[in-house]
Amino acid sequence: MGSGKSLVKRNKGAMAWFLQRVTALYLFVFLIAHFVIMHFVGTGEVTYETVAPRLSSPLWKAGDLLFLLFALYHGINGLWQVLEDYIRGRGLRLFLYAVVLTIAVVLLVVGTITIFSVNPVK
Repeated sequence: MGSGKSLVKRNKGAMAWFLQRVTALYLFVFLIAHFVIMHFVGTGEVTYETVAPRLSSPLWKAGDLLFLLFALYHGINGLWQVLEDYIRGRGLRLFLYAVVLTIAVVLLVVGTITIFSVNPVK
C-alpha cells in the first residue's frame, strides 16, 4: 500500500492537469470571441474612443479579469511543470519557482490595475 503523501501528490497533479485543460478551453473561447467582436461585429475601427465604452462595462471587466487570471494560471502552471521536469537541483528549482511567482504577482497587479482603470469616454 502506498503512502498518503504519494496519493496527495498524485491528486494535486491530476487537479493541475485538469485545470490546465479548463483554462486552455476558456482562453480559446475567449480569444475567438475577442477576434469576432473586434473584427466582425464592431465598426472595424479599433481606437480608444470605440473600445473604451465596451471595456468600461462591468461585464467586460469581469471577462477580462477572468481572462487575466486564467492566462496567468495557465502560463504559470506550464512553467511550473517545465521546471519540475527539467530542473533537478532543489535549490535552483525553488529559486526559479519564486521568480515565476513574483513575475505572476506583478503581472496580476498591473493587469488588474489596467482593467479597472479604463473609464468611458465622455
